[in-house]
Amino acid sequence: MAAVGSATWVHVVSAQSAVDEQPRERLGVPQFTPVDELIFPADTDRWVVLGTNIGGDYSAAEFDPSNPGMIGVVQMEPKAYTYLLENGEYADETMFLLSFYKTQAKPEPGLNGFVQGDLAAREIHVIDRVKYQDNRGFYLFPGSRREPSTMLPAGNECVQCHAEHGAFDSTFTQFYPTIRHIVSQSPE
Repeated sequence: MAAVGSATWVHVVSAQSAVDEQPRERLGVPQFTPVDELIFPADTDRWVVLGTNIGGDYSAAEFDPSNPGMIGVVQMEPKAYTYLLENGEYADETMFLLSFYKTQAKPEPGLNGFVQGDLAAREIHVIDRVKYQDNRGFYLFPGSRREPSTMLPAGNECVQCHAEHGAFDSTFTQFYPTIRHIVSQSPE
């Protein structure tokens, strides 16, 4: 994750090598232009919410509760979510969407705290052991932009951070209550 930020994904290498040798189902969900840019999916409003965070936007500054930074929302494409539920692993072409929203303090009608404000940026993480040198690709979509996006170069900061800190197959499932119980029981 290079852009704005929030939590996303560690690589547990143990049984992973045996798993990588087995063919995986391909979901057929990501769509690309002829020059291999990822087309932003039209149906992300239907994707499964895995988790949210506040202030996890890759800032080096200390967390300030009065100005907490971005609110991050992580979603997973529904076919990928179903495959994970049924198989305990990710299919190739699994997609995650991380959306960053500005925080809006004390919105009307007189609520305390923060809510999601305007969309600031999005990034899509695609897992595919066939397509990518790093087994995954990251695509940035600034603001509410929907134009196709070029993948960040192989070995980028996102890949490195996910490999080092992701709890399950280089993904930050430790921050996703929706699937945390599933992957914690998986034999990695």
